[in-house]
Amino acid sequence: MFKHRIFAFMLSQPIGKASRYIYQMNTSEITPRNYKWFSAGSVAVLLISFFLPWVSWKDELVNGFFMPAGKFFSLSDQNFGLSNPFPQFGFAVNIFWLIPFLAILIFVFIFLKRKTIPFTFITAALSLMLAMIFVLFSRTLIDLGVGSNIYSMLKPGIYLHTIAAITLILTSFPVKKYSTKIIWLAMGPLLAYGGYKIGEKYVMSQNFSNTETLIAEYSVNAIDLIREFAANDSMANKKYQEKIISVNGNVSQVERMSDSTTNIRFDDITGSYIIFSFDKEHLNNLKDIKAGDSLSLKGSCSGSILSQILGTTSISFKRSTLNKIKQQ
Repeated sequence: MFKHRIFAFMLSQPIGKASRYIYQMNTSEITPRNYKWFSAGSVAVLLISFFLPWVSWKDELVNGFFMPAGKFFSLSDQNFGLSNPFPQFGFAVNIFWLIPFLAILIFVFIFLKRKTIPFTFITAALSLMLAMIFVLFSRTLIDLGVGSNIYSMLKPGIYLHTIAAITLILTSFPVKKYSTKIIWLAMGPLLAYGGYKIGEKYVMSQNFSNTETLIAEYSVNAIDLIREFAANDSMANKKYQEKIISVNGNVSQVERMSDSTTNIRFDDITGSYIIFSFDKEHLNNLKDIKAGDSLSLKGSCSGSILSQILGTTSISFKRSTLNKIKQQ
């Protein structure tokens, strides 16, 4: 009966009015008023926050757009010696330019009352992926002594961007199934985390022989090595970087991470330290190690980072292995 009334009404109207009526009916189902304003606000925040600072690496502010602009890895490499592990795929980061492009497109579509799916899902997923990469990379820099904790590094821009991306997915219409929205919410972070871990694993074992089978080029005391780097880090880096070294000393800290990796540190009284990173396959061999134990560790020296603020030096090792347990 209702359909018959609509049909009769359409027949009684000029073609232009009838067409506009059909358009209004369809678009009212696509974007209800309450969803429209939430989505429009989210897109505006997403677009603006993309160009705001997301993290602070010491005194360096890193904006969201630095990743596709090519400044993200160049800053890290110049200041902290941590570069893109896959430079041959550097062009792939240009995909994040879709975030501002699609945000503008969605904004226009909202006010034209047109469907924004799947653009809202793609934009938000890319945004959450980018935010996860920033967090994971910053945590790696913390392991190298760049900062104390991830929360002190994060700036308001990354929080605004993340909240806007989540809101954009949740208010996407006409998709009503929350299972679909949850999948899109999780997709970006999971892809970023999986890809990052693959890259991290590659860097830790990139085409090198097993450290256990290699003879150390140097065997040094931990405190002496720290002092050597502190006295002249340029000369020490030239001497030790990418060399297999045995380091002997008393353990200061043992950090067992949630992903089953382990970090073992030798500290001196100034706050400078040496950190050996172990993959999860070494977990059983390291389970009984504790602070105060006297150890001999072997690994490839990644070089040092000097904290201008704290006046301390951190020396990191990769492809680490337990050389031998010394006297307890």
